Amino acid sequence: MTRGRPAAPRVLVCAGLDPSGGAGLVADLEALAAVGARGWAVATALTAQGPRGARRVAPVDPGLVLAQVDALLDGLPARDRPRAVKTGMLGTAAVADALAARLAAPPLARLPLVVDPVLAASSGLPLLDAGGRPPADALAALLSRAALVTPNWPELELLAGRPLRTEAEAVREARRLPARAVLVKGGHRDGEPVDLLVRGGRLVRLGGRRRPGEARGTGCRLASAIAGLLAAGAPLEEAARRAKRAVEAYIDRAARTSP
Repeated sequence: MTRGRPAAPRVLVCAGLDPSGGAGLVADLEALAAVGARGWAVATALTAQGPRGARRVAPVDPGLVLAQVDALLDGLPARDRPRAVKTGMLGTAAVADALAARLAAPPLARLPLVVDPVLAASSGLPLLDAGGRPPADALAALLSRAALVTPNWPELELLAGRPLRTEAEAVREARRLPARAVLVKGGHRDGEPVDLLVRGGRLVRLGGRRRPGEARGTGCRLASAIAGLLAAGAPLEEAARRAKRAVEAYIDRAARTSP
């Protein structure tokens, strides 16, 4: 650390490993760096995936997930502890429950938590074994601790248990989730991508411009960038707007460098 300059805020990230780096933990760490934060990467699942999509998933045992978290925190002085937590792909409801319990205890209990409810790969491969429960029930303990949940439109439909045809329906279902705020990502809908930030009775529309190309991992990056900005003390709406701009910059770079 440079003398006189505060260390970048740290975020604890619990998510799956995408060996291609397009999504998952590698993308999370890149997104944190892009907004001036740094991350710790706890693997919740291993995946076999590449340019042609995801092929296989192997969840990590909940005990090993918690062991990773505990090893990182053991003996750590307060100044070096994480200032926010982000979860992505969790693999199983058992991992979600275990993490929710650990996040309810010090030193993580008061930290802002951003939950990206990764339920299925773009190829359709399921990424959460809900143990026979509806996805919203499988994630309920974690969602209830979240400062923000960031579903895309299909994920919100899975959490709602029904198709959503209009913005009003999406906002209504977002308000039914137990989290303090929900950011419904609009990239899967026709037209310009408008994200909906829902906090209680308040709705903020975050507009954007659809970009060419097929950049992967944008949802992972958005949630991680928001967590990094919250860790630095930014208010939620400001963090969401700045994170959206950071992801747009990533998409533009990806389009310029793609073959």
